[in-house]
Order: sequence, then C-alpha cells, then structure tokens
Amino acid sequence: MDSENKTDHRPQTTDHRQIIFYITNNGLNLAQRLKEFFPDSEMVRFNTAVFADKWTTSKKIICIMATGIAVRAVAPLLKDKKTDPAVVVLDEKGSFVISLLSGHIGGANMLAQKISDFLGAQAIITTASDVQGKLALDIWASENNLYIEDFEKLKNLSAKVVNNRKIKVHTDYPLNTEKMPEEFTIVNSPDQADIIISNNIMEQDALFLRPRNLFAGIGCNRGTAKEEIKETVDAILQREKLSAGSIRSVCTIDLKKDEKGLLEFARDNALAIEFFSKDDLNNAAFTYNIAKSEAVKAATGAVAVAEPAAVLGAKKTQSDCAVIVPKEKRGNVTLAIAKAEFTL
Repeated sequence: MDSENKTDHRPQTTDHRQIIFYITNNGLNLAQRLKEFFPDSEMVRFNTAVFADKWTTSKKIICIMATGIAVRAVAPLLKDKKTDPAVVVLDEKGSFVISLLSGHIGGANMLAQKISDFLGAQAIITTASDVQGKLALDIWASENNLYIEDFEKLKNLSAKVVNNRKIKVHTDYPLNTEKMPEEFTIVNSPDQADIIISNNIMEQDALFLRPRNLFAGIGCNRGTAKEEIKETVDAILQREKLSAGSIRSVCTIDLKKDEKGLLEFARDNALAIEFFSKDDLNNAAFTYNIAKSEAVKAATGAVAVAEPAAVLGAKKTQSDCAVIVPKEKRGNVTLAIAKAEFTL
C-alpha cells in the first residue's frame, strides 16, 4: 500500500505540544530549561487572554507561577474532564511540580512526574488512586483502547476501588487473566456487572467501556453536509445497537481529502480519517469478495468505497476482521462498518 494512503489524518487543530506559560524573568529561565526537555514546546509570557486562547487548542499546559494565579486563570475555562487539557504548575525555582488538572485522562500526573524527574523536583500528585497505589480505572481504560461512556459512573467506581471494594466486570472479549487488575472480578451476566466491556447498546445500569475496534467506511456525494452524514451514521448504529463510542476511525477514498462535510463530521466526533487509493480499494474488493458498483466506479475509479475502506481500516490494527454492517445507502451517504478482533 502506498505510504501516503497509510497516513492517519486527524482533521482537528488541537496542539499536542506543551505550552509553557511564565511571568517573571526567573520563570523564563525555567521555561528555557523545560524547552530543552520538550523541544517542540512553545514558551509564552502569561496573560489571561492568551491563556484562554491556548486553552481551546492545547492538550498540555505548564504554568510557571503561583498556584493561585493558575487557578484563577483556569477556573472560567473549565468544561469537563474529557476535554479539559492537562495543567501542571511549577514554582519559578523548579522545586515543586503540581498536577493541577486532568491528572489521569489528560495525563497531568504523568507530565508532572516527567518534569520532576528532569528537574530533580518534587512531584505533587493528589489523585486518590495514585496516593494509595490503587488501580486508576481511566488510565487502565485508555491503555486498553476502551472508550469511557459515563464519567459520573467512572467516578463512583473509582471510589469503590480506593475503598478496597471489588469491581464486577462482564466482557464480550477475551481478558488475559494474568494481566487482569486484582480489583476486578469477572461475572458471566451483564446484569451483575459494575463494568460492561462491549460494543453493544444495552440497558444495564453499569459503566460501559467501549472497545474502539469498529471502523466506519463512508462514501458520500460531493458537498454532503456533516449533518446528513451524522444522521445516517447515528440511525444505522442505533438500529444495529452499536455504540458510537466504539468507532475508531472514518475510512474513505483519498478523493475525499477535501470533502468538507466528512472532515467536519470526523472533527466534531474526534475521529481520525483514513484515506485509501482507488487501487487499494479495488484490491480489497476483489480479495474479500465485496459487492461492486459500476456507478461508484464511474464516479471514483473504485468499484466500491464504503465496505473495502472499512475493511482496510480494520486490518491496519488487526489482521482478523469482518464486515458486520454491509454497505447501506441513505440519501447522499453510504455507510459500512467493519469490526476488528479485540483482546484485553
């Protein structure tokens, strides 16, 4: 496969570099030391307007200033733990590194530890699971490529872990018992579970962790709006009782690299887009005996788009995969879903 077509394109403007804010000249000196450790980082003299602007596009923010100044800057910008960036605070001597915000999901705890190791400083981490050496459910989920569906339920279960109570887990996928957290007890029925690991929409009052192993192959007519794409995807997922949280990426033909509605749909749903050439799609269609369309071939040069794109996306992560929702056309949008094998 051509290397260009293997690229994972993510249509968003989020900056994954560290943004280092400082106030004083001593703070600038420390920022320059940190830049040696994070060469791609950006140093910015602090003011509230610039801080607010960087907040919306940054994943990791380092503040060299009094904690109170950082707290006052952060407070009006907070949204939720799923989207707020990691924030760490340092004194200008670099003696202490405080994980202030988004310790687990955003990675502030890990960032604080890295900085403290580099500077020979003291990391200040206050999340209960870390203090007590307990399992951090959100980190475990992230490491296992599981989407957390309900953060309120996650918080309640994290409290159970900290209080030394077992978590009952039901999973549709194999779980390596040697790697299973000691806090987990496997149960056979989802009705008994505190956590359910499944792609399927179910009615149980549990925390659902969604394996991110579904790939949405999408074809659309030129100029199709993001709203129509979303409506089609949502309707088919609901009918098939599949969680949108399990969708790992959108897969399509490389002719759609400038398809505004599709790019916006992916961006709005924090999904990567994978583009494949007509030759790759044609090879997949013949290899996997996928239905072919003369109309699609006339328009794109590929005998099919949605199904082979979904399969190719799935096979990039796992050689074993299957189409679980054959291509379906609704209005201007065609959707197919492939499922890759998944293990914990």
